[in-house]
Amino acid sequence: MDTILIILRALKIDQTVLIQFGFLLVFFNTLAPLLFRRMQEVLELRESKTTKLESQAHNIYKKAEDLAEQYKAKIEKTHQDSQDIAQKKKNDVLNKERLILKDLEEKMNSEYEDRKSKIHNEMAEKRTQIMAEADKLAGNLVEKLTK
Repeated sequence: MDTILIILRALKIDQTVLIQFGFLLVFFNTLAPLLFRRMQEVLELRESKTTKLESQAHNIYKKAEDLAEQYKAKIEKTHQDSQDIAQKKKNDVLNKERLILKDLEEKMNSEYEDRKSKIHNEMAEKRTQIMAEADKLAGNLVEKLTK
């Protein structure tokens, strides 16, 4: 106990310390609600702003992802539609070309058959002419050989 008294005297602490401590408690309890309440409000305001902004950022990010998915779906649908239209047009053109080719082929076949029959008729006529002259030519040949 003597050492404690020696330390207190060296620090120049006397009986007024208890009174000062009492004043400190009274002032603290009086000023704390005024100062700390305001500081608490500021801290809560800052926290609400940062937390709410973070949640708003998450909501906006989620909306952006949803819009991106919708955009991709629309692009894919449009691409598929354009592919279908292009394929349909290609098939239409191919069908028209097939019809034109078929018509031309039929026309060429009929011309070929006409010319073929014409040539056969000419050959038949010439054959009959030659066969008609064959007896005469054979007779001339026999005459020449016998001379």
